[in-house]
Amino acid sequence: MRNNLDIGAIILAGGRGERFHQPKQYCVLENKPIWKHVYDKMIQVVDKNNVVVVGVDIEGGDTRTESVIKGLNSINRDTSRLIIAEAARPLVTLKQLEILAYDKHPSSTFVTPLVNTVIMRDGSYLNRNEMYQLLTPQAFDYKLLLKAYASGRYKGMTDETRVMFEFYNIKPHMIETTDNLIKITYPKDLAVVEKIMEMESRNEKEKGANNRR
Repeated sequence: MRNNLDIGAIILAGGRGERFHQPKQYCVLENKPIWKHVYDKMIQVVDKNNVVVVGVDIEGGDTRTESVIKGLNSINRDTSRLIIAEAARPLVTLKQLEILAYDKHPSSTFVTPLVNTVIMRDGSYLNRNEMYQLLTPQAFDYKLLLKAYASGRYKGMTDETRVMFEFYNIKPHMIETTDNLIKITYPKDLAVVEKIMEMESRNEKEKGANNRR
């Protein structure tokens, strides 16, 4: 098993929340800000001294790419494996973070199959059975990703698997997962996540009570 001292993590929490109408990462869910839900699980996998919360520990950039680059430059340069997570996905599990941390591929991402029909703006259809939806968190070879971004070629990227593919021709290792990686984008999403957390908490209490019988 990999020593967690050579694993680093960036948690992106520097967005303006334009579609949410406020910086969503600071909204409180179950008595703590959204970003802290991701952080508290992350530090069980990664040494907290090598976890950077962009937007909390350091100032975020004007774009997602700028925030990632700031995070990359704040990570210990001896890091070999890097996890990039988004604060807006607070339902990520400890198990999912562990899977990424110990995966051996230089570019790894969670995916789920598409469930809706996909249509191009020109009216042509795509075969959804040949496609996945990419999700975060993702994990990478830290030094390779740092070098790719240092090239200055990438500005407005929505995820780093594309950077690794375009710079190195490295295809991502795709890990099918469950539908828990919901991203809080609009105010209604917060209510959905809050309800799921309440259900999970109630189920855990009931399970604990049954075990004590």
